[in-house]
Amino acid sequence: MSWSTLRRSTAAASIFSLVTMTTSGLLMAGSPSTLTGRVVTQNGADPRAGVVVTLVAPASEKAYRSSPTDARGAFTIDAAPAGSYALLVEAPEGAFLAASNLQLAPGVNRPVSLALKPGKQGEPPAGATPPPPAPKEAGAPTWAKWVIAGGVIVGAAIVINAVTKDDNEASPAGF
Repeated sequence: MSWSTLRRSTAAASIFSLVTMTTSGLLMAGSPSTLTGRVVTQNGADPRAGVVVTLVAPASEKAYRSSPTDARGAFTIDAAPAGSYALLVEAPEGAFLAASNLQLAPGVNRPVSLALKPGKQGEPPAGATPPPPAPKEAGAPTWAKWVIAGGVIVGAAIVINAVTKDDNEASPAGF
């Protein structure tokens, strides 16, 4: 193996590692997550059956709903990608905003426990707040990020070729 080939291989491996490390956050954002937990009454002990828990992605307003809670108040949401969500609890007496910025990691997340406070008839439930307005999407769209990453890779390949070019290699006329 020539010295030039070894330098090119090392440079290419370094660039590949750098690109992999910088794009891993983009790839992990699409990984599925699982959220489990229980819904209980205000005392924290009595389960609430028949309640639906919903994750809402603020940017896209896409919702991921659980089945109604069972007799133990247990729920599972297993189709949401990793990311930031608003967590809503829908009970017969109204909807509760349990969290406005719940972060889901890829894979199985730590279980949550949600205690609901009852409200008076005809009034909104205690602690119930309307869901937050969807914030304006910040940053470039995903396709633009991939185009930029592709440009960085092509530019890096050109730089690698220029830096590792063997002086003994023939150059095209005029270069």
